[in-house]
Amino acid sequence: MTTLTDHLDLESLFDLYDRSDKLRELLSHNIGILKCIRGGLRMAERHRLEFDPRADYWYRPERRLIVAYLADRWTGRFAPAGALRSVALELLKWFDQARPTAVDYSGVEYSQVGGLSPICTALAGHARRMAPIPAWEPLRSAWAAEQTGLATELGEDVATFLDHLPGEQNWEAGFQKRLPWFGYLGARSEEELRYRQAFFFGYANLWTTTNAYRGGGARNFAPVIQNTPTSMMLDYAAAFAKGEYFTAPGFFVLGKGDQEPQDRSRYTSVLEVNGFLTLQRAPYYLASSRAYSKWFDIPETVVEPYELTARAGQITRRWLEERPERLQRALHLFRNLISTPASTPVALEMIESPKKQLAVADTTLLDDAFRAELEETAMGELSKLTDLDGAAIALHLLVAGKAYLGLEDTSVPRSPVAAPETPNKIGDTIGPLPDELRPHGERALAYLKAGLHVLFAGAPGTGKTTLAQFVGYAWDRNLESLPLHFPIDDAPLTTVGNSAWSPFHTIGGLMPMADGTFHSHPGIFVDPSSTGSNVWRLLDRALVLDEMNRSDLDRCIGELYPLLSGSVRRVSPAGLPGVACIEASARFRVIATINDANLDDIVFPISEGLARRFQRIELRGGSRDDVLAFLGLDGDGKSADPLGAAAYDAVANLFEVAREAKLLRKDEDDDRLPFGVAYFALVKEWIAKRLTLPESTPPEQARELVAASLRPLGRSRTWEDALRRFLAKP
Repeated sequence: MTTLTDHLDLESLFDLYDRSDKLRELLSHNIGILKCIRGGLRMAERHRLEFDPRADYWYRPERRLIVAYLADRWTGRFAPAGALRSVALELLKWFDQARPTAVDYSGVEYSQVGGLSPICTALAGHARRMAPIPAWEPLRSAWAAEQTGLATELGEDVATFLDHLPGEQNWEAGFQKRLPWFGYLGARSEEELRYRQAFFFGYANLWTTTNAYRGGGARNFAPVIQNTPTSMMLDYAAAFAKGEYFTAPGFFVLGKGDQEPQDRSRYTSVLEVNGFLTLQRAPYYLASSRAYSKWFDIPETVVEPYELTARAGQITRRWLEERPERLQRALHLFRNLISTPASTPVALEMIESPKKQLAVADTTLLDDAFRAELEETAMGELSKLTDLDGAAIALHLLVAGKAYLGLEDTSVPRSPVAAPETPNKIGDTIGPLPDELRPHGERALAYLKAGLHVLFAGAPGTGKTTLAQFVGYAWDRNLESLPLHFPIDDAPLTTVGNSAWSPFHTIGGLMPMADGTFHSHPGIFVDPSSTGSNVWRLLDRALVLDEMNRSDLDRCIGELYPLLSGSVRRVSPAGLPGVACIEASARFRVIATINDANLDDIVFPISEGLARRFQRIELRGGSRDDVLAFLGLDGDGKSADPLGAAAYDAVANLFEVAREAKLLRKDEDDDRLPFGVAYFALVKEWIAKRLTLPESTPPEQARELVAASLRPLGRSRTWEDALRRFLAKP
């Protein structure tokens, strides 16, 4: 029989599953992703559509600008659904007639034709020549209260949008808002539209439902989806499903600005799609998969992700083949997992307003039929697997789950330990690390290993400080990836920038003694254990420098610049008698954070000389899905808990108000708040029943808590007005 290394006892994973709530939740979540990806691939193949995003969308301004209008005004407002479909279909057909009379330019370099303004003017004129559409009036009537200023005719409404568009800095909504309208491009009938939308529903489930994509990978992979022809992407996915890509011959696709396809086979989103399509062959690859090397005695020289997982899979499948009783247990687990219908985050037709959801409860959305088709297709695909393949999927989910969660693998049952009532107190742990932060943290850790310093930038509440702590902990302990938790007592050395800082605080200076003499005192960047001689040394670990721009670092650490960039091994400090030099340290890294927001506090500008010594990583504000995930709520609003249901409605209403007030930031993948999900911590505590309010209904409490969480934004008149309208919503 195959002998595994002592580092992992596969037998124990089944017992671990029985006693670990976290592992069970993770496997249930990941089996849903498996259904989305496999069902999505087969749906996309069944409704195959040749769509070249550049030729069919980007390079045709008459289509791109109308999709911008639909995404801005009508995404999430499919009520009445039939009226909106009819309006959008007729609108796209009319604008396809704008070429070549109104516009004949093809491309995205609008400066070649005088800028965006003349294109918008020409298309606005074309819109005003559009004949009235009967479906516009019921749609306009349904949304007149939420969307003030809707014109009495569709053509005029579109023209008004186009007239104002050139003056908007961010006029194009994120990919998630634009995706629902791609199926309309080229459709000539509602029957053809349904076929095209079924394709995009399956296609989006295939490529956008992975943990990697939804945890941060969308920023670099959404441009690939939006620039690569669908036929090319589907051919690669079909090859994945056949197991042809364990040697990673390449995933050559187009991204934003690419003239030729580039190999993106090592994008985490690509690795995960491949992993779920081949899950019966091997555990899927994730950031912590380097653990597979020690678990399965795979040589450390095997660093290629596809080869690493393939070798692990050879061992796990052989282990199952040689143990029929274990195979049956794994097969039973697999069948139990797939018996629960999966939910999908993909939504082409939805109604974001809770009030409208109740008012049009009988509205039939295409997504309802598409979800049923996805589930049926996925189950048909999974039910055809052999017993060995089904058992292997369950085992590989367990292996990957353990790698991600870092749970103990002892086979000796333990009594469950209750979670502490007050998390993060002394002696407790920090965590868990949110999924959406992990990709940024793993990238930061890679930068540190390459000899660079890191700067996390973003709005308040985006998790910069938390992430810096995790990265610093992993660096100090030479870990391959970030842990899920770590003891708070082992947190990295952390300081907060201060406007009163001088070189004395960072590098060192003269400290007066009781006898009237002075001695050289080391600053926070210097290792105190090295100050016994005239050669000082930088810290031999990470320093988390929170709120870096609160201090004048150019003045405070200017002398250390050569050490920070690695251009010299030592510098001679001025003003430190008895200190000949300060040496570099191979393990010294600065992990800094800054708030990219207009605050009332003193903020010092960061010079180019300082900025270039840090690798900047942007953390984005929260999208609607991010906020719901932070609160532990499903994106479809289904919750048996009245508190969860009320919180879902409150969040949906908040985004509706923020969207109308143009307070959301348009990003590559979705519209986002100008702050992070941590602002909603009060609501999270309330849903978990760790916070109670005086007697009132759950909807009233949810609105009160959301508003209370966002009170710090009250310094902005626009946010103050938005919160007032939010509280006034029924």
